[in-house]
Amino acid sequence: MPSSPLPIFHIPDFSPDTLDSSHFYFAQLKNHLATHKFIQKPHKHDFYIIVVFTQGKGSHTIDFKTFPVEPGDVFFLSPGQVHSWKLSADSDGYILFFSADFYTAAFSRKRLNEYSLFNSILAYPRLETDSAQAKEITSFFEKIDQENSQPTLFTKDLLRNYIDILLVLLYRFKVSKGSFSKQEKLIHNQFQELELLIDTHFKKHREASFYADQMSMSMKQLNTLCKNTVSKTSSQLILGRVILEAQRLLTHSDLNVSEIAYELAFDDSSYFSRLFKKKTGHTPEQFRNKMATNSL
Repeated sequence: MPSSPLPIFHIPDFSPDTLDSSHFYFAQLKNHLATHKFIQKPHKHDFYIIVVFTQGKGSHTIDFKTFPVEPGDVFFLSPGQVHSWKLSADSDGYILFFSADFYTAAFSRKRLNEYSLFNSILAYPRLETDSAQAKEITSFFEKIDQENSQPTLFTKDLLRNYIDILLVLLYRFKVSKGSFSKQEKLIHNQFQELELLIDTHFKKHREASFYADQMSMSMKQLNTLCKNTVSKTSSQLILGRVILEAQRLLTHSDLNVSEIAYELAFDDSSYFSRLFKKKTGHTPEQFRNKMATNSL
């Protein structure tokens, strides 16, 4: 394997001749797994994913956390997350990809964020549904399947609306497992905005003041938001995002430590290595070796 960053797949990599191959993809899961063998190894996407399992078992690993897979499970992945899975041969369900641009052609980005299904820090990426909920969810995936396979007048508009209805249902099922006050919802939305900013700018901007300015907050307000949400300072949150990306690259790419330091905009690879060890307890080489051993 050549030295390279972790592969980032785009929607046209999966189906270049579909309805809107740059922004939308839909498939029955068993067909998706059989057709795209390259997804068996850990990788990133630059789009949103919803996958529902109707049968089969296994495990799904998302950014170093492994979750069981059971029929009725729904998983959410946001752009940039690394995932892989080990599934039984009879696994099936539906998988849906969509870009932010596809969704925001009809709905606001704020609306997408407010569903809080794709927030990689706060949101639990696995939703366990009961039989009635699973049936309702599956019915909308079947509607999407039918519309996608037989496109006609205003098909893309209808698909956007089906996606939005799915997000409403899934968020409703998620909330039913726990209640949120209006104030908690506001804090949650603000934190999602911060996380999106950090995901976009963490390589270039590691100073917390940049994010405070972007959110029209004082440093005190920004740190209070972070403390109330994840019990960390804003600086710890930003650095945590840098370390996560370093862990992804050490585990899933062949880049050497100096190349990873460069990829993450560190001028000094020795400083990067010291910082990584301070935050993880391992040097980059030790972490890579540990993850390689665990995967055997």
